[in-house]
Amino acid sequence: MLNRKDLLKALLVHHRELRTPQDVGWRSTTSGGPGRPRTRISAELFAKSLGVSKPYYLKIENGKKTPKAEELEHIAELLKMTWRARAALYRRALGCTPILPALPRPGTSEPILREALLEPQASCLTDLAYNIRSHNDQFTALLPHAAAGSSAGSRPNLIRAMLLRPQASEWAGNSTEWAEELTAELVEAVSLHPDNRELLGLHEAVAADPEAGPIYADAHRYDFPDRGSKVVVSHSLPELNTRQVILVSG
Repeated sequence: MLNRKDLLKALLVHHRELRTPQDVGWRSTTSGGPGRPRTRISAELFAKSLGVSKPYYLKIENGKKTPKAEELEHIAELLKMTWRARAALYRRALGCTPILPALPRPGTSEPILREALLEPQASCLTDLAYNIRSHNDQFTALLPHAAAGSSAGSRPNLIRAMLLRPQASEWAGNSTEWAEELTAELVEAVSLHPDNRELLGLHEAVAADPEAGPIYADAHRYDFPDRGSKVVVSHSLPELNTRQVILVSG
């Protein structure tokens, strides 16, 4: 089980290795011998792009230094992170979700996460272990079994219902994309609340599942692609010891 520092490093290394020096404003360079193009940006070159030393950046990447929000914004901008990846960056580096996402939805002035929080298309309120506390009508129509409580007795569990129940593949249209989103969310939750016994039990159940388990095992490096399918976004409400889970179109 990875902790928050491990998840932060996995996220940053993964996105850094997706970029080239040209992506962050550098001319083509060589690496590994004359004439061989550098295809990925190194930690040293990325640190220069940020305007900091390599040791300073590596402390951030390895979770040994708490960055400022402005530094995270600069990192997310240089790595061209999607708004979901940016949210993961904040959760893993600072333990919180950014107030606003980086990118607005086309055709509207409201950022997509704020829009979803203000007018949720289908949402439910859960505790930190994703046990459902309340939900709206749109959510009931989308996941009737989870909302009705048939998945976990009197305390239905959102993640368990959507990943482990037989109907889960039907809800997902027999696609693994749904499971990718959910298992990535579970990885984040377990790393932020490692002492939550219900979350740990959920972690063990998902890890042992023959279908969700392999997806879950690779979720720590999930690159949060933008898709047109339903996705899960969680907005922590620490004062209520809960999170609001919102299902929105990607």
